[in-house]
Parts: sequence; structure tokens; C-alpha cells
Amino acid sequence: MTARFASTAFGLKTRVAQRGIRAVDRSLRTGERLDPEMAARRQHTATMDLVRYAFDTTPFYRDRYREAGINRRDLFDPDIFESLPVVRKADLRERQGDFLAEGVPPSRRLTSATGGSTGVPVALLHDRRAPVAAMWWRVYRWWGIEPWEDMAFIHRERRTAATQRREALEWWPSRHLVLDSRAMSPASMEQFHETWTEVMPRLLNGYIGGVHEFASYVFEHSLSIHAPHAIGVTSAPITPSQRTFIESVLGAPVYDQYRTAEVPWIAAQCSERSALHVLSDLRTLEITDDDWKPVPPGTLGNVVITDLCNRVFPLIRYEIGDLTSIIDEPCACGMSLTRIAPISGRISDVLRLPSGLSVAGGLNALFNARPDAVRQFQIHQRADYTIALRYVKGDSADAESAVADAAERLAVIVEHAVPVILEPVEFIAHDRGKARTVVCDVAAPVAS
Repeated sequence: MTARFASTAFGLKTRVAQRGIRAVDRSLRTGERLDPEMAARRQHTATMDLVRYAFDTTPFYRDRYREAGINRRDLFDPDIFESLPVVRKADLRERQGDFLAEGVPPSRRLTSATGGSTGVPVALLHDRRAPVAAMWWRVYRWWGIEPWEDMAFIHRERRTAATQRREALEWWPSRHLVLDSRAMSPASMEQFHETWTEVMPRLLNGYIGGVHEFASYVFEHSLSIHAPHAIGVTSAPITPSQRTFIESVLGAPVYDQYRTAEVPWIAAQCSERSALHVLSDLRTLEITDDDWKPVPPGTLGNVVITDLCNRVFPLIRYEIGDLTSIIDEPCACGMSLTRIAPISGRISDVLRLPSGLSVAGGLNALFNARPDAVRQFQIHQRADYTIALRYVKGDSADAESAVADAAERLAVIVEHAVPVILEPVEFIAHDRGKARTVVCDVAAPVAS
């Protein structure tokens, strides 16, 4: 399929079936270059509109704000926002149902859950009306990728066969190939490489651990590979050595991005590949100290995020559990969107097995189906390859049974190649304010 045909076919399809996405895309292009003061006013207006909506429609925010002595009239005060109580992961766990906006039909609810990089599983809902497609169109455009071009992904493959067929039609004429990061065996990577050679994708996007594993496989087997135009990585900070290795093996620039299960598409690097641009026309991001007060640009602080696109399950001033800082200098690309430094403290989660199988990324979803079973968990692979599932038991009456089920799922993921043992603990120590979901004591191959 030629690029010209794909571009023409995609344009015709979107004019007929995706006019709404095209309209949002045009608006986002304009918003990227607004005068910063005008952009800030628009963001504040949208943020306070969401705050009042949440107060009117959700029991959680009504209760929380009234407990803090804030009534609805106060929500028209332009300076009230930074005084609003911060939402914690524990709030999502304990009062999940109270975040659901009243009157929203079930058809708009999209279930999601995450173990999170802190190892604390939470469940939540997304809004099907959120312009997610326009968000990835935007970020990929920053990297020189158009939405009709072929793409490759290395992440958890959670879609059913029916969903895969439906999405293939939605993505047409572009082709998307996926390598499941939970089972990156030599055989699966060989098949991925063969398909890659046929498709020649313009983009590779995935978990940093998985992308690095695939690059290592290509390197160790001296494979030739058609270089993509861009490589996007997420789920953990990328080190300079990882970036250099991936770029040298796969032959394309690597772009960092900041995405979470709670709030997808928060920030990404542009063509300059320095700081990350926040999608600040769709999210309100604050960097605060431990008392939730703003810190000056350049100062490391807590990420507190407000998702302006979720009116099903509003997240307002949500402490997401990451650390970064605001970059005050303008970007050479010319966009006026807020800029942040790369996220600090996120650890790439890779397990290595004697057979050569590696499991990269996504392991923090182990308790997605039962977020109440544990308060925290950590997967610790020891130097002898044994895997210990460490956990702080939750309040669920059948927590032990759910933990045992999770351990069995983990054993299946690693094909029962090594022992998986349970290790109940009273707490899991933090690293720079974050708990490492995966700790691997097995040495990486020299080529990695």
C-alpha cells in the first residue's frame, strides 16, 4: 500500500466517519500555539467548570469539599483551586462508587484499572467521549508520524480477538502489529521481527523495558531491521544508556512520553526531544510540595493532575504518585504548552527467566481484577530466578484467595519456569516516594 493511497483513504474515511476527531484535531493544533496567558485563562475556566460539575454530580466531591469548609459559591472564587483537597489513590480504593457522576449512561463508561507504579491497585472509569484518538494523532504528529501510517507496539495485549478485528477496521488503512510484553520469548520476538520486515512500520511505541528487550534481541541475533521513523517509550524513565542502545540498534530517535492508566496522554517530547510538553489544553498539571502548594519552576515536586476530559469519573487534583519539575523556558519548536522534565523515579519492570523468556512492562496490572485484595504488592525476582510476590493484604474477606489467584496468573505468565512464592509483609519500602512494582536481581545480558 503506497503512502499516497493510505493518506487519501484515511482522509476520506475520517471525513465520513470521524468528523468529530478531525474537529478536535484542528482545535488542538490551534491550542498548541496560543498566547500563554490566553491558554492559561482557558485552562482555568475549563478546570473550574469541571470542579463545579463534580460538586453537582458526585457524592465524593460534595462530601470532600464540604468537609473542607468549601461550598458551591466558593467554587466561583478564581483563587480557590489550589485550596481544594487533593485526591489520593486510597480515595479511589475506598470510595470508588462515589466518584461516578450521576446521570451518566453506562454506554459512556469505560472500565479501567491499574496497579500503578506505586504498587497500589486502583479501579476507575474513563469517559468514552474523551478525544483519545485526537491526543495520539497530536503526539505522533510531533514525532513526524501521521495517523494513516503503519505502527508497531510492545505492550500488554489485552484485546479479545473480536476487539482486534474491530480496531483493525477503525485503524484502516494503517496496520498495527503488537508484541505482547508479558511473554517476550525468542519465538514471539522472531515472529514480531518477521512481521515487522513485511509491514515496515513507521513508528514503534511501547514500554521501555519491552522496547529495550526487543532491541537486545535484534542486536544479539545480528538481525537486519527496517528502521522506523520514530520510537516512543513509556512506563518508566529512560536512561541515557538505554536511549543510546535502542537508537543505535533500531536506527531511529527515541521520544519519551508520560501516560498513566488513570489519565492517559499527559505529556510527551516534541521533535526537540528535551522537556515534555503537557497536553495542558486537556489536563491541568500542578507540581507541588508535600503540603500540596506549588513549587517554583525547576524544583522537583509531586505531580497533581486534573483530567479535563473525564466527566464520567472526574479526577480533580489527583496525586498520581510521580515526581517531576516545571521547565519555564520556551521550547524551540514554538509550542506554548506547559513543559516538564522527564518523570523521576519510575522503574522499568522486567523479569528474566533461564529459558530466555522475558516479561517486560504491565506487571503492575496483576491485581486489576481485584484491587481490594491487597494494599500494596511487589514482584521480587531473586538472583536464583525465584519470584516472590510480596503483598500487604487488603480488607477483602477473600483477600488470601485473590492473592493466590494472582500468584497463579503470574506463574502462568512465566510459563511455570521458575517458582513463584507468596510473601506477606507489613509494608513495602518506598524509593524516592515510589514503591518499585518489580525488582529484578537477575543480571541483564551483556548486550543489554
